[in-house]
Amino acid sequence: MPKLPPLINTIYKAWLRARLERYTRALEAIAAQRENDFQAERVLHKEMVLLRSKLHSL
Repeated sequence: MPKLPPLINTIYKAWLRARLERYTRALEAIAAQRENDFQAERVLHKEMVLLRSKLHSL
């Protein structure tokens, strides 16, 4: 990569940092959603097991 003028270099670094922060926040949001989905799946599975058990007991 050719040597850039200091001002351009500073702006470019700030832009790269901003992109990195945006990607990091997006990944954190995806991870949180995945955790929420996992918890919801566990609750739903538990309810299904209970309903199936009640149905079989009739």
